[in-house]
Amino acid sequence: MKELSDFEHKGWIKFKFDQRVAHWANAANSKITSKLKNKEIFDNNLTCQGTWFVGVDALENDTNGALGEISLSGPFESLMKRTEARGLHAAQVSIIFEGYPKPRDQESESSFNYRLKRDAAHVDGLIADFPGGPRKLKEPHAYVLGIPLNQAPKGASPVVVWEGSHHLISKAFNSLFLNQDPEKWKDLDVREVYMQTRKSIFEKCKRRVLYANLGESYMIHRLCLHGISPWDFEIKNFNEGRKIAYFRPELQHLADWPKLS
Repeated sequence: MKELSDFEHKGWIKFKFDQRVAHWANAANSKITSKLKNKEIFDNNLTCQGTWFVGVDALENDTNGALGEISLSGPFESLMKRTEARGLHAAQVSIIFEGYPKPRDQESESSFNYRLKRDAAHVDGLIADFPGGPRKLKEPHAYVLGIPLNQAPKGASPVVVWEGSHHLISKAFNSLFLNQDPEKWKDLDVREVYMQTRKSIFEKCKRRVLYANLGESYMIHRLCLHGISPWDFEIKNFNEGRKIAYFRPELQHLADWPKLS
């Protein structure tokens, strides 16, 4: 299957327009727009001085991704099924507004510069409880599925990926976890290995902008370094913000996490 081959080689794949995806996205956009009329919900999810609505677990879908009678279906289904993952969580709805990024509350200058100049590039699931603290594999995701919920301009903070970076992450973490009991992986501080590998990725891997229209979608390998690009200052008055729903279900088997397949 060519799409599987491309995905495993590059670490990402973008799917063409599909009416089923557009139908689901329009329904999701309607639901999140209605939900955000609640000022408390909206304000509690805002960060980066009002330029990013984080929106974790913001969408009330079922474990198959359905919104009521509207099922989540599309060209990504075959890749979703090839990985043994748990049921889908309530989707994150990430909304970026004009001016992103601005510093988060108590964000250090170095952290903000990384957000600004390196797109806050990260591998999902490797989490530090506080800045500069130990970083651990707390959320072993199966993949990242992104679905735009509205038609946004190309420069409205699209996602970026470092193509092929999952190969370097896999090699580094397979080496780190070698002869370690998978049950203990979540207790290991991976910060040093992660930062060294990330630096190597910036030197060796091509940064790709992953812009998608309404009705399109994309999947990112769980080990692929990715982030959010700054808002193009030439884009003005797009007040609704660019909206993307993300699914990151966790793997059923932790030992699969550092694998490329």
